[in-house]
Amino acid sequence: MVTPSLIKHRVGLLIPSSNTNIEPEYYSVMPASVSTHFARVAMTTVNEQGLSGQDQDVDRQSKLLAAAQVDVILFCLTAASFVLGLDYDSALKQRIENVSGKPALTAAQTVVDALNALGVRRIAMATPFAPEVNEVSRAFMNANGFDVVSVEGLGLVDNFSMALTEYETVRALVRRADHRDAEAIVIPGGNMPCMLIVDELEREVKKPVVTTNQAGIWALLCYLGRYQRLDGRGRLLEKILPRQIQNR
Repeated sequence: MVTPSLIKHRVGLLIPSSNTNIEPEYYSVMPASVSTHFARVAMTTVNEQGLSGQDQDVDRQSKLLAAAQVDVILFCLTAASFVLGLDYDSALKQRIENVSGKPALTAAQTVVDALNALGVRRIAMATPFAPEVNEVSRAFMNANGFDVVSVEGLGLVDNFSMALTEYETVRALVRRADHRDAEAIVIPGGNMPCMLIVDELEREVKKPVVTTNQAGIWALLCYLGRYQRLDGRGRLLEKILPRQIQNR
């Protein structure tokens, strides 16, 4: 049990209402000095309609997180930024900051920052998403300067069902997505369990694996200036030197 005297920082996360995986993955990894607080936006379906619908909750939930005196707010829906685009991602960050008075990050941008910190440009993507979401995910990453050499997905649209994905299914998905030209593999979708097997996946494919939740944790700790090695959760959290995340 973490005592209040150990807590030096508080972080807030905006997550989908149907997500059941982000909280346990964050709690399993975040250091005791950082407390993690969650608010939910209504999203059950990973398509354009479902991802647009969550937007109406962002302002109120950001204000509620700010009431907990969090140091920073992370919008933890990579698919929303992928589907709604770069302009939405940038405007959303600014909007969260305006309504909350707190610095904000987006999950999609933390993935981009993580890949930049790893020094990779050619990536493969292993997603839980349907083909149409995979295509806009590819376009988003291409627009951020990456060469997406392979994309494989599970074809899921119901967000709750993503959390029920077995580890063996994730392993098989990563094997399909891996490509000889890829320098790293990206696993977007914070509701698909994969944090506990990142080390294992990296040993198998012999390249970094970056997940939504892993990148979010890394970015928050770097932003707070409290970066520390977190063993067993992949190269990003074990090897990368501290790097200030730009508050753009």
